[in-house]
Amino acid sequence: MDKSIGSYSFLRNLIGGILILFSMQTIVHAQQVVPSKVTSIQLLDNYLNNSKGSDQLRLNDLVYEVQSSVYFENNEAKTYGTSPVNLYTDINGFLQLPNANFEKATIELITIRIDNSSQITNTLNLASLTGFPKLKYVYILATFPYTLQQISKVVTSSGSDYIVVFKSDMGS
Repeated sequence: MDKSIGSYSFLRNLIGGILILFSMQTIVHAQQVVPSKVTSIQLLDNYLNNSKGSDQLRLNDLVYEVQSSVYFENNEAKTYGTSPVNLYTDINGFLQLPNANFEKATIELITIRIDNSSQITNTLNLASLTGFPKLKYVYILATFPYTLQQISKVVTSSGSDYIVVFKSDMGS
């Protein structure tokens, strides 16, 4: 009888040890910062037409009304007006934004233009936009057939609270 109690005790300790090791691995994995896919990307027109709250009205103004703006391409910024609220860029410009030298403190909307699917070779990590303290909206404009599901797979974020909208418009 003592032998079976001893083997039962050994087996219980072994299983307990394995469970502890497994739970430690899970805790370590959970603590790693991994950019998450942005799940709340919405089609621009749907977002603007669903309701007329202050966010929708402001985004509509930023997208469709003339505003002071910065155009950033080929690592060159051209500013039109004072205190720009819009930033227009392409994929390459987006990747260079953290090191770009222009007025970022007043930007509320960044429009990222994608001209063809071959330009999407990396993820668009919105966590790189921390240098824009007033940024609230990110508008991704594809000028070729591209779907909301496809763009959702390449846009990542690490805790950003931006309103992200998308439009595929072949006429842009």
